[in-house]
Amino acid sequence: MVELRDRVRQAAGEDAPVLIEGERGTGRERVARLLHEMGPRRAHGFVRVDPNEDDEAPPVDAQLAKAAGGTLLVKEIAHVGRGSQRRLLRALRHHKSGRSGRTEGSGEFIDVRLVAATGVDLSRAVADELFDAELYERLGKARITLVPLRRRSEDVPVLLHHFGRTEARDLGLDQLHFAARAVEKLVAYSWPGNVAELRDVVRRLCMRRRRGAVELGDVEVVLPPTTERVPAEQLSFEEMVRAKIRALLQRMEGYPIEDLYDEVISRVERPLIELVLERTSNNQLKAAEILGLNRNTLRKKIAERGVQITDPGKPAKPEKK
Repeated sequence: MVELRDRVRQAAGEDAPVLIEGERGTGRERVARLLHEMGPRRAHGFVRVDPNEDDEAPPVDAQLAKAAGGTLLVKEIAHVGRGSQRRLLRALRHHKSGRSGRTEGSGEFIDVRLVAATGVDLSRAVADELFDAELYERLGKARITLVPLRRRSEDVPVLLHHFGRTEARDLGLDQLHFAARAVEKLVAYSWPGNVAELRDVVRRLCMRRRRGAVELGDVEVVLPPTTERVPAEQLSFEEMVRAKIRALLQRMEGYPIEDLYDEVISRVERPLIELVLERTSNNQLKAAEILGLNRNTLRKKIAERGVQITDPGKPAKPEKK
């Protein structure tokens, strides 16, 4: 957290675009707001846009003008369309030259600082020709990487103290304190929902324990199984895979287990190949490039896994019972 604070302070003093990398719930938007509040544009507006939340396309274009003079945060920038990517790139080119970015079809220049957030590896998106290489290069010159909470458990007690104060204050309560065993339990927890999940847990503890210290029993009540605790979209891909495999092993308990590796790989590999083929309109050469496979290897896997190849323009035929 100390390293992150220093990195944010350094980046805030500049006016260059920033790429914030991190899983959902790690505090990407909070970091973006700090960059704005601590930077030279704090007297102007902070505008956020999330392509996953906005139904009207393209959302980025209208927000560029709204953010004039201030900061534009584009969350999940990997999901922005190529047209909007080009407009953002045009704005960055003008920003570097000392001018402002011009909106499409307009003679107006817009002065804006771009902050982008991503939960995926943009370099892979560039390699798959899904993201503009120059835009990625310009964004990547200033990066802030947010480490998931499960990899920095030493920060959990500090965050518990912070949210124990802020969430209690928001509810009109005295600061929440934690018994030693309760802290140990929370530190050992994997936090698939990252800081956002921790904040939610502390808020629920505030409502449960209105006075006195939080005990181990209180913590155990508010930490139910993963599938009941965090919406699937807030889990990292690795955490979802772990949950599925854990559930599979529990169902198989008491039965002889053989060829589990091939069974799991098959269940992942088949839908992966089918979706990539669908995306490439059944172009096996292009699909092999995206998957990083030899074309002959892909053909072999299609046959081995019983991959269904459908015409992307026609609905798939129902399987025979």
